[in-house]
Amino acid sequence: MKISRKSAIILITSVLSLVAIVVLAIYLWNVKSTPDDVAGHLFATPKASQPGKPALVKLELVTDQAFGSEDQYVPNSWGAHKDRIVRTAKGDLFMTYISQGDGLNDRQWHLMHKAPNASWQEIQAGNAGTEPINIVLGKNDSIHLFAWPQTAGKLQHFYSTDNGKTFHSEWIAGTWQQGQEQGYSGVGVNDRGDMVIVQTGEDKPGKFLWAYFSSVTNKWTFHQNILDLRYTYAFLFPGYDNDLSIVATRDVQRHLLNLPQGQDGNPWIFNEVKYFHINDITPKEPKIDQVLVKEVKPKDPNDTNDRDLTYVTDSYVDTAGRMHILYLNEYDGPHQAILENGKIIKDVAMPNVTYGQKVRITQDTQGHFYLISIDEQGKHLNVYPGTPEDTDGTSIEAPTSIDISHFPGCSDYDFCHSPTFTVPRNGHALSDSIDGVYGNFNKEVYFRINLRGNKTGGAQSFQMPRLLPLALYDDEKKHS
Repeated sequence: MKISRKSAIILITSVLSLVAIVVLAIYLWNVKSTPDDVAGHLFATPKASQPGKPALVKLELVTDQAFGSEDQYVPNSWGAHKDRIVRTAKGDLFMTYISQGDGLNDRQWHLMHKAPNASWQEIQAGNAGTEPINIVLGKNDSIHLFAWPQTAGKLQHFYSTDNGKTFHSEWIAGTWQQGQEQGYSGVGVNDRGDMVIVQTGEDKPGKFLWAYFSSVTNKWTFHQNILDLRYTYAFLFPGYDNDLSIVATRDVQRHLLNLPQGQDGNPWIFNEVKYFHINDITPKEPKIDQVLVKEVKPKDPNDTNDRDLTYVTDSYVDTAGRMHILYLNEYDGPHQAILENGKIIKDVAMPNVTYGQKVRITQDTQGHFYLISIDEQGKHLNVYPGTPEDTDGTSIEAPTSIDISHFPGCSDYDFCHSPTFTVPRNGHALSDSIDGVYGNFNKEVYFRINLRGNKTGGAQSFQMPRLLPLALYDDEKKHS
C-alpha cells in the first residue's frame, strides 16, 4: 500500500511525539523517585576567602544549679560528644543540663528555653539516668531529647513539633545495655531529619547499639554492631543513602591491651581514634568498615597514670563532604585529621591552638573555617579563623581572644565541658552566628558569637553535603 507524503510526515511526527512523551515520562519518574531534599545535597569545596572578625554578641549565665560536685562521678559537664543546645528558625534557644537528682542512676535533666529578647526559663524536667542527655533539632524544626530514666536499659525520647509549647514522649525499642549500664550515648542528625542514637557496650567485645529514625518512614529501627573492643564518645553522622559515619575513641581497661592494670581504681586507657562507616543501615547487624585514624602507645607501659593518650575533641563534615577529626595527642598536642574518599588525606599538628582539650571546628556561610576553644585559665574563648588561603581548616590565624572572665570556664575535663554550639550535626544550617554553652562545675554559660563580625548573621539556606559510602567512592570518582 502506497503511503502519501503527507501521511508519512504525520506518522513520523506521531512516532517522534510518542518517543518524546515516553522519554519525558521516564525523566519525570526518575526525578520523582529521588526525594527533593536528597537532590539538594551538592558538594562544594570551600574557596579561599577573607576570614571574618569574630565578635561576642551575648554572654549570659543560664544556671548555677548544674551538677558539678567533684566527689561524685559523671557530673553535668561530662562528655565532649554531647549535644546541649539548639536554635529554632524563630530564634528560640533550648538547652539541657543535669542536676544531682536522687543518686548515681537518677540524675535530673532540665530543659531551659530562651525566647528572643527574653530570659532563660525552665520548661521541662525528668529522670536522666546517669549522664547528661542529648538534644538535637529534627525535621521541620522539631526538638528532640533522649534520656535513660533510672539507668534501667530503656531509652526515652521526648519531642516537640510546636517550638517547645508541648512535648510528647515515647520509648524507643531495642536491646539496650542492662544492669545500670548507660553506655555513653550520643546522637546525630542530618538536615533531612534522619536521626541516630548510639549506645556503647562493654569493653570486650565492644558494641555499637543504635536506633535509626528515617524521615521517610517516620519510624525507628534498632541495630547493633560487634567490635573487637569498646569505642566511646561517639560523634554520629547519618548520611543520605542509608549510610552512617561514626567517629569514636577506644576506651578499654589496660589489661585488654596487655598493659599493667592501674592500682588507683582507674584501670582504663584512651589511646586510639577510629572512623567507622556503614554503607547500608537497613540490616539488623549491618557491615561496618573501619579506618584507624591514630593509635598512641604509652611511652612507659608501666606508668598507669598515663591514660588519656589520645581522644576525640570534635568531628565535623564540611561543605565538601570531608570528615574532620580533631583529637588530642598527649605527647605532641592537638591534631586535625581529614578523611576524603574514605582515606586519610591529612593529619596535621595544630600547635597554635593553646588548649587542645576543648577545641571545636565549624564553618561560616562563606565556607570559611574556624577553630574554637576555651583557654586553660577559662578566661577567654579563642576563635581561630582560617587564613585567607585556607580551604580545609588546617592553616589558621592567631586567635581572636574573647573575654569571658565575667563568667569564666575552667580546664577540668569532666566538670567543665567544652564550648558546645549550633552546627550541622545537631540539626543546624551553617550560619555566621553560633549559639553555644560551656560549663564550669555547677554553672552553665550561654554565648553567641558572630564569626564574621557582622551586625546580622542568619542561618544559611543551603544544605550540607552527603557522605558517600566507602564502597562508592571509587565509582563516584570514575563518573565525576
